[in-house]
Amino acid sequence: MNERALKKHITLLLLTAVLLSLFLFLRRDWDPMHAWNRAFADISVLYIVAILLLGSFSKFRNGMKLLLHWRKQLGIWVAITAFAHVYIIFDGWINWDFMRLFFVFNPMTNRYDIHPGFAIGNLIGIVALLYVFALFMTSNKKSIKVLGKEGWKYLQQRVHIYYILVVLHTIYFLFFHIPLPNFARIPFLLLIVLVWLVHVTGFFKVILETKPKR
Repeated sequence: MNERALKKHITLLLLTAVLLSLFLFLRRDWDPMHAWNRAFADISVLYIVAILLLGSFSKFRNGMKLLLHWRKQLGIWVAITAFAHVYIIFDGWINWDFMRLFFVFNPMTNRYDIHPGFAIGNLIGIVALLYVFALFMTSNKKSIKVLGKEGWKYLQQRVHIYYILVVLHTIYFLFFHIPLPNFARIPFLLLIVLVWLVHVTGFFKVILETKPKR
């Protein structure tokens, strides 16, 4: 790792610590395990949104292209914070019993029954985790040689798929599964709208710039 990349990682480490402290403070009345796992999840979402916005803003202002080199390090921290989120859930909640990702205890029958919404929400999360793991493991020059430049580029540019999976996973747990009071709801919806507006605006800008003149 060169010095430039190291400085970026140190910056993102400090930013992550600040955001983590903020989100833990805002959830200070929550159970610690849930507060920590949600805090890491929030940070991961913010970083993936930042990656998407940097790509779109670079099409509006040439000056923003100077920030595109941050996307690689941001992508790595998307994965790190996502892994932390999952580890806390596995170790502090389901105790590494993976069936508990799909079944919930029913006190009426005194057994674990499958919960469709809960199961689908977690299944989407698992697929997203596998996808970000693939992105994380190929975020290096050696992977370019192994996959080929076009294959590597194709995989890395499918970050929108990961974003959609994360949005679906988050929507379920933020709004539908035991919907507790949560400050993140409105900011999360605003982020979705922001990403959509920026991408739509960028789409029309590209059309107007590339459309043949009569």
